[in-house]
Amino acid sequence: MDRFLRNAGADRVGEDASIKLCQLLEDSADEIVSKARILARHAGRNDVTREDIVLAANMLYAL
Repeated sequence: MDRFLRNAGADRVGEDASIKLCQLLEDSADEIVSKARILARHAGRNDVTREDIVLAANMLYAL
């Protein structure tokens, strides 16, 4: 996580900042996957596709 923060321009990164970023990204991924599973099931599929992931992210975060 330090690398992501440094690439974004942070000169110094606290350990708690890295941990929090990791937690937030995991929570976001969980939400996206959960929504994508619902979309796949609605379409009559067991497999989650790339399109399900993209649509779920767009629905959740209006990208």
